[in-house]
Amino acid sequence: MVFKFVQLLIPVLMILFGFFQVFIYLKLRKTFSNWPVVVGEITHSRLLNQLDLNGKNVTEAIIAFNYKFKGKVYKSEMPVLRGYDLFPSLEYETYLTKKYRPGDVVEVRVNPKVNEFACLEVAPFSRLSAILVPLIPILGIALIVLLKNNYFSGLYEHLLLQYDLAMYKAQNT
Repeated sequence: MVFKFVQLLIPVLMILFGFFQVFIYLKLRKTFSNWPVVVGEITHSRLLNQLDLNGKNVTEAIIAFNYKFKGKVYKSEMPVLRGYDLFPSLEYETYLTKKYRPGDVVEVRVNPKVNEFACLEVAPFSRLSAILVPLIPILGIALIVLLKNNYFSGLYEHLLLQYDLAMYKAQNT
């Protein structure tokens, strides 16, 4: 009884988490649009596109900028306020490095509570991540349920029987 409840509860929670990502993103964009805007200058801009030590491809726009807020000069290396994204877009990261070039004067949005935290824009919403984040655990749970109910061993036995039957028919033809 408890296992069946957990089987139902976990997928429902993961689906809700997928929807929750949408609401978090919308709240993030609204909050960002309310931050004060100041003038800044891009000091560094390049595209990082390489393999890390684990062989995973790392793609990121490395952009640094200076800005002045409430009489104090700050430096930031976080050009984009990002949500959760399973698959960073090479096109978007390339777009950022082309849009923000060293020496460019830009609008910077500064977090009024933490002045050292500022960004140039909000990254686009990742629909793929919103779909896959709840889907991956659901598929994992489905796999566990299928394994627990011996579905794969039954399938294996069925396929083996079909193979033996086909071999028998081939020999007797």
